[in-house]
Amino acid sequence: MDSWFERGWVWLSRCRRWAGLGGLAVAVMPSVADAHPHVWIDYELTVMFAKGRLTAVHQEWSFDEDFTAAVLRDIVGGQGAVKKLTPGDVAKIEKNAFSNLKNYDYFTHIFVGSGKVGVSEVKDFKAHLAGPKLIYDFTVPLAQPVDAKAQPVGIGIWDDTYYVDVGPAQGQMPKLEGDGSASCHAVYFQDHQHPIYFGSVFPTTVRITC
Repeated sequence: MDSWFERGWVWLSRCRRWAGLGGLAVAVMPSVADAHPHVWIDYELTVMFAKGRLTAVHQEWSFDEDFTAAVLRDIVGGQGAVKKLTPGDVAKIEKNAFSNLKNYDYFTHIFVGSGKVGVSEVKDFKAHLAGPKLIYDFTVPLAQPVDAKAQPVGIGIWDDTYYVDVGPAQGQMPKLEGDGSASCHAVYFQDHQHPIYFGSVFPTTVRITC
């Protein structure tokens, strides 16, 4: 495997040669037994409503310092300490370190009852630096609006291979915004219905009830 982008993960493919982060295309390798997190993401979520229906999930991802340094070196081409990203830097990051995640629904898993709802291509991608950490900011629209009053909705953000450890930022609860959100509630729980990493890890999921 020469790159992650043979899987469609452009931003993950480069990690095969970044600062010992390892190959993130592990899901298509003959054995995944040695897979474990090599990149860490803390996220914050805002669930968007319109006309009483859930329509999109706004996400903010905060990356670990090692991955941030790798992106700055290999994509941005920063020499020394980079403190601010230019519009050109952000365009490079989106193209080479984010866009192909659309093939994996941007790690976004949305469940309504026993079924799964697809997502559309990301809107309004942004990136910036917060000290030593790279931040992604973007919105994932649902393929079709969902009526959370009809039945609970689950929203999970995770990498099925568990090579990237994705979890909610400490102390940050999911937010609900928009027309119809006032009567709804969101809580995090450990999702035993959708285990990953050979069934040994139960990802964190948001349950929305209205």
